[in-house]
Amino acid sequence: MSLIAPFVRHALRAGWSDQALTDLCARHGIHRAAFDDLTARIPQAGAIAMLGEICAQCGDENLGIHLAREADPSWLSIPGILGMNVSTVREAFELGNYYGRRLNPTAPGVGIHLSDDGLFHLLHSLDPDEASWPRQFVEADLATVLVLLRRFTGVDIKAVHVSFPHRAPADVGPHVALFGTTDIRFDAPFAGLALPASILDFRHRNPDPGLAAYLRRHADALIEKIGGDDIGHAVRQSLRAELERGAHASLGGAARTLKMTSRTLQRRLAEAGVRFGALLEQVRCEMAIDLLQRPDADLQDIAERVGFSDARSLRRALKRRTGRTPSELRRHDDRGA
Repeated sequence: MSLIAPFVRHALRAGWSDQALTDLCARHGIHRAAFDDLTARIPQAGAIAMLGEICAQCGDENLGIHLAREADPSWLSIPGILGMNVSTVREAFELGNYYGRRLNPTAPGVGIHLSDDGLFHLLHSLDPDEASWPRQFVEADLATVLVLLRRFTGVDIKAVHVSFPHRAPADVGPHVALFGTTDIRFDAPFAGLALPASILDFRHRNPDPGLAAYLRRHADALIEKIGGDDIGHAVRQSLRAELERGAHASLGGAARTLKMTSRTLQRRLAEAGVRFGALLEQVRCEMAIDLLQRPDADLQDIAERVGFSDARSLRRALKRRTGRTPSELRRHDDRGA
C-alpha cells in the first residue's frame, strides 16, 4: 500500500465507480492492484497524473490534511510499518529513511538532519524537471508523518514550522489545527517539517522488536530480489553467518567474505551512512531475540553465542535497542504467539 491508496479510497467514497478508477489507472500505466501491494513500485509520472485528476475533481484544497487524520503506517509501505514497531523515534526515522531509499530509489528524495538551533528537519527535495505532485498529496505526506509520530509516542507533538512549495489555500485553519503551529510557510522551495530535536529520544509506547526484526529481514530480502546494491545488507548477512557457525564476527571477517579490504569496507559503509558497530549490535540483538524464545534459553549462553562478553552486556544492548529486558522480550513474544 502507498500514500496514494487513501486518495483512491476517497474517490470511491465520493462516487467514482471501480471501473472509472480502473480506467484511470490504465490510462496512466498503473495496475489497480498496486495500491494495495506493500512491495509494488508505482510509476511516478503516472501516479502524479492520476492523483492530479482525483484531486482536481474532489473540490477540496485541504483533502490531504483531512485524510491524514486517519493515517495508517501502511500508507508509508514497509518502512512505515517497520518504523512503527521499533523502540525510539530516532530509530524509526533512521530505518524508514534507510529502507525507503533502497526499496524505492526512484521515489522523491527525503532528507533528515539536525540543525544548530535544536530542530529536527524532514525535507522533501523537488526536481524542477519533473511534474509536481498535487498539493493535497504533499500535505498528506507531511501530515501523515506527524499523526503517526503522535500515535507512536502517545505525545501530542507539535511542529515548530512547516513548509510547502505551493500557494496558501483560502483556509489554513485545518493546517494550523493538525500541525499545532501557525508558522506554516507556503511558496517555499521545498516541503518540510521542523520538529523539536528532543522528540528523537521519545520512546514507542508498545514496540514489537520481534516484528521489527522480521520486517527488516523481509525488507533485506526484497532489496536482494530487486537487485539493490546494499552494502549494509551484505555486511549483516556476513555477520549473521559468522555468528551462526560460532565464529567471531568482525569487520575483517566481513571484509574477507565480501572480497574487499577492511579499509574499503569501512569507506563503503561510511558512504552509505552506516556504522559497522551499529550493524553488529543489530545482528547480535536480532539473533538474541530469536534465541530467547526457546524454552531452555539461558541468557549467559545466548550472550556467548551472539558474541557479547557476558549476560549483562547483552541485557544492556537489548534495553538500548528495544527498551525491554530479556524477560520482557520473551513474555512479549509469548503474548503475540
